[in-house]
Formats: sequence, C-alpha cells, structure tokens
Amino acid sequence: MKSKVDRRGPKDPSPDFGSIAQASRAWPRGAAPGRSGSGVRNPRLGICLLASLLGLLAACNLPQFQAQPDATRYFLLTPAHHGAEASTAAAGKRWVVGVRTVGLPAFLRRPAMAIRSRANEIAFLDFARWGEPLDQGVARVLAEDLRACANVERVVPAPFRADDLRDFEVGVSVSACEGTAEGDVRFAAAWRVTAPGVTGGAVAEGEYVAAGLRWDGHDHAQLAAKLSEAVAGLSRDVAAALPKEPGK
Repeated sequence: MKSKVDRRGPKDPSPDFGSIAQASRAWPRGAAPGRSGSGVRNPRLGICLLASLLGLLAACNLPQFQAQPDATRYFLLTPAHHGAEASTAAAGKRWVVGVRTVGLPAFLRRPAMAIRSRANEIAFLDFARWGEPLDQGVARVLAEDLRACANVERVVPAPFRADDLRDFEVGVSVSACEGTAEGDVRFAAAWRVTAPGVTGGAVAEGEYVAAGLRWDGHDHAQLAAKLSEAVAGLSRDVAAALPKEPGK
C-alpha cells in the first residue's frame, strides 16, 4: 500500500506563543523618568536636583561685588607769580627768552611721584601722580615764572619756530625732583643761558639746589607746592644771570 506524500512542501513551524509570553514577562519594560529599569526611583537624579537647587540658593545669597572708587590723585606744579605781580613787573621787562626742553633722569620720567627713603632707595606712588609729564611741567612753570621777572619781556617755549625771535635761550637739566620720607624736599638742576646764533659758549650757567623746603611726609599736594617753589627759585637764578644791558 502506497503512502500519501504532501506535495505542498514542509509547513512553517507555528510560533510558540507560550515562549513569547514568558520572555515578555522576563524582559524589563521601559523605565519612566526618575525611575530605574526595575521601576524603582533613581536616587542619583534626586541628589543632583537637590544639589543644583542648593547651589542656586547659595549664589543668590552671596554679596554682590561692588567696584571700588579710584583713589588715585593727580598733582601739578604751579607758577609762583600770578596776575597783579606779573603786570607790576611788566614795565621793567626787556629780554625775549626761549625755554628749551627740560632734561630729566630716567627714573623721573614716569607719572608716579617719587619719594626717596634712603640715599639709594626710592619709592614711586601709584596713588599720587603728576597730571602731566614732569619735564613738561617744569618747563611750563619755569616759563611762567620767568615771564613775571622784571627783566624778561616775553618767553617762548620749545619747540621754536623759524620766526620765533629770541634774545636768549635757557636750557635746564633736572637731577632731583622728589620728597623724602623724613620730610625734606629735594630739587636740583643745572642751567645754561645761551644766545641764539652766537658761538663761543654760554652767556651764563650754574647749578641750583633748593634749600630749606620741607613737607609733612603725607600731604602730596603740599609736596607739589614745595617743588613749585623750588622751580620759582630756579627761575630767579636764571633771570638774575641775564645781561643787564644789550650786548653785555
């Protein structure tokens, strides 16, 4: 007896629904926010949120930074003669004097005021500064003080123009312009008077050293005023050295 053969080919095995159901029970479902894969809340996330909240509260309670006002003060040298004194001396003025650029040592070419504490030690005060370059300040005040002298008609500051006619020119080289911690005021300068276009050396020259000037060691406006007095003394020495008459 012949057996029947199924010519449709082998049948696909039917899915094992029991195995699928068992696997689905064993596989963890997607975790909800704040929970671990097993459905339990994630403690790390809560700690991070709490730490962030505490940090924000601490930042709100910190004192706010406030900018401090600038305590720097600026000072100027000032002429010793003003107004009425200058006009009174005008009747006796005679010479036209040019003031050249003032020379300064390197340590004085800075805005900070200089205070000498020892012979070889000097301090520069960042909170007490000159309001202009010191060489320009000395030249400006020297010109103003010379203008008030009876034998000076007019003062021409450098740089000179070709049409600036001058009887004499004054060159000054400052070697000291500072206070000391002990209250002394130091100002020293070498000066030289020449006649433009005349060869053969200087008309007059000399050195000026201020004497008897003191400050309290704390008031830097007072120090600037005393140094201004020193420049006035220099101008008097220079004016006194000018010839008494033309050609002499």
